[in-house]
Amino acid sequence: MKIHILIACLFASAIMAQEPAQLLAGTAKVEITPAADQAVNLVGQPLQLRDPLFARVLVLKTPQTSIAIVSVDLIVFASKKVIDEAKAKYDLDHLILCATHTHAAPAPHGMLIKPPAAPDWTRSPKAPAEVIDWPGLSADPWYAATEAKVIAAIGQAMQNLFPARPAAGKGPFESAYMAHNRRLVRAGIVSAMWENPDRRPTKPVDPTVGVIRVEDMTGKVRAFAVHYACHPVTLMGSSAVSRDYPGAMVDHIEQELGPDCMAMFLQGASGDLDPYDLHNLRGENRFNIAKQAGISLAKGALQIARNLKPQSAVAIQVKESLFTIPNRHGKLSTNVGLLTVSIGGNLALVAIPGEPFIQHQLDLTAQSPIANTFILGLAYHGKGTPFVVYIPTAQAVKEGGYGATECSFLAPEAGEKMVSEAVARLKDLASPPKASK
Repeated sequence: MKIHILIACLFASAIMAQEPAQLLAGTAKVEITPAADQAVNLVGQPLQLRDPLFARVLVLKTPQTSIAIVSVDLIVFASKKVIDEAKAKYDLDHLILCATHTHAAPAPHGMLIKPPAAPDWTRSPKAPAEVIDWPGLSADPWYAATEAKVIAAIGQAMQNLFPARPAAGKGPFESAYMAHNRRLVRAGIVSAMWENPDRRPTKPVDPTVGVIRVEDMTGKVRAFAVHYACHPVTLMGSSAVSRDYPGAMVDHIEQELGPDCMAMFLQGASGDLDPYDLHNLRGENRFNIAKQAGISLAKGALQIARNLKPQSAVAIQVKESLFTIPNRHGKLSTNVGLLTVSIGGNLALVAIPGEPFIQHQLDLTAQSPIANTFILGLAYHGKGTPFVVYIPTAQAVKEGGYGATECSFLAPEAGEKMVSEAVARLKDLASPPKASK
């Protein structure tokens, strides 16, 4: 009799762990714009403030687990200090740090560095520098202050929890501003098509936009996240501090939905995607194009959101993966961590600490058992290497070119392995719990 009772309790526990529960959500945002004497761009030149930079926090919590998603207006933000301290202070189970990847943001002084123990790292002299958070980065005063602000904002979001109903969906997005695939492959020769003013068709691209809407129990929208894949590089090299098109996007959404709503941008697999216009723009037109690109994305997302139905109760399930991938040359290898999240069985997030090529996003979407599956590029959850730079396809590595052989050091099949791992974990999360024997 006792054995039967024990089995029943174990089975009930397994079911309860997966049962939908009332979701709590919390939001916060904090400005992280550097002072004038701290603003240094990616090539060490002083920057002029065009629009302020922010860190935006969305916390989702059920009785079983909690997760904070942070979107920061920087090219990369992968601070283990933020993750460790926020988890310890606020009893968070999981935390994802995402960067919008704006290339018009400051870099910590003297921190344009290469990843450690990667002698095969190469870079084109014309390529934009990459900023990577390795131990010692917190010594920069502005960066250290940014870490402290982000930790405090996470705490504020935890204090602002309210009963919530999430909704997620995606839909087609056609824009006159973005995006095209910047890898031009002709007769086996690859060149970088940094701009495409004639809007020539390119492939692969992902002409969809994803939406995560969180409302309170009165139906008021309190958080609105937009997922899209495209490099924010319209203002790169313009000597401006700016959020680029993601900033214009969140501004428009917050204007439309009111002051109680916090909007945020989630960068997708943008490794080989750029906006149409870049070097062909001059003067104030560069800022106008970036603004119009963001507004067009916001309008597309708002249109999709109109047809989304909220869920009154959801389960949050999370799988952590940490595996070793060989580097492309030599005997070295790199530990790569992925975080796979299912929210309500209708939304999945896969956090990848690098810049995947768009084909990986298309493959993951096609293979995932969860309807709305979004790759979060440039996303770090505290395990493995903070940033592995570009993650090309194996085919792209064979072809060569920027992002495939330059600024890329993992084995050619690394991206495919990440997608396979994510799909396996998503299948685990989508499967109903097994009864204990």
